[in-house]
Amino acid sequence: LESYNWYWETIPPTISQKSQSNHFFTKAINPRFLRSVAYFRHFPASDVPEIAFVGRSNVGKSSLLNAIVNADTKALLARTSRTPGFTKTMNLYGIAPGNGVSIKSGNDKAGTHDNIVGVGGLTLVDMPGYGEGSLSAWGVEIMKYLQGRKQLRRVFVLIDAEHGIKDKDRSLLASLRLGGVPHQVVLSKLDKLYIPQGKEIRGVEKTGKARLTPRGTLEELRKRMERIKSEIKPPVGGGAIGELLGCSSEVLVDGRRLGIDPVRFAMLQAIGYNFSGKKVKSGDRGVVRKI
Repeated sequence: LESYNWYWETIPPTISQKSQSNHFFTKAINPRFLRSVAYFRHFPASDVPEIAFVGRSNVGKSSLLNAIVNADTKALLARTSRTPGFTKTMNLYGIAPGNGVSIKSGNDKAGTHDNIVGVGGLTLVDMPGYGEGSLSAWGVEIMKYLQGRKQLRRVFVLIDAEHGIKDKDRSLLASLRLGGVPHQVVLSKLDKLYIPQGKEIRGVEKTGKARLTPRGTLEELRKRMERIKSEIKPPVGGGAIGELLGCSSEVLVDGRRLGIDPVRFAMLQAIGYNFSGKKVKSGDRGVVRKI
């Protein structure tokens, strides 16, 4: 276990890679809302790799996506709501430097279709949250996308760090395994379970940034992660990518949102982003202590 992230089959990002991931999502990109899609057949064609985020209703998905792309709270890219199941459609966002990612309109007379275009970036797909109903009620069209979209590189399944895996999560993970869909689990709302030591710990709030204190222990977090690992990585057959990332969009530790940069790195790694070998300043934060 490396701090609040656990890599048992993969290699943790270097300080440089996390710094580059942070720069890509906070300095380099030109984020843009592309389209809301209700039916798989209505997805545009695409030349751009896609990343999907999915989770139970109110698992903190929209807030996390806002944190990842460094969205201004006055102009949120992903809508946030206190009402479960607020997002009803599959919402597409273009994330790329320069001119960004956009949809090139097709021409019916010429027999061409809408096409997502953009260089050096990705399309982020925010999936509807699944609630109390069955996965079939949640969306046949969504499962069609997850299992049939060729541009999809990885699905990030958000699990509430405090409450762990629920039955609907198990059903979704089983469907992804059976469909051979690359996926990994991210523990959201980590601050409910664990907040590491830091020189300055603050909450992210609309009305200000309240001071917070460390919470929980790495030993307690390790036990929770071990239980989750046993469910997402069966002894036989495929499973989630061999790492567990913990994060929170609501807490700043020494000026950085808790665990966001490793998630950004995983997203870029999934699309085959070319990380340079450039050095970074020694002051940049890397992987914290091991236990």
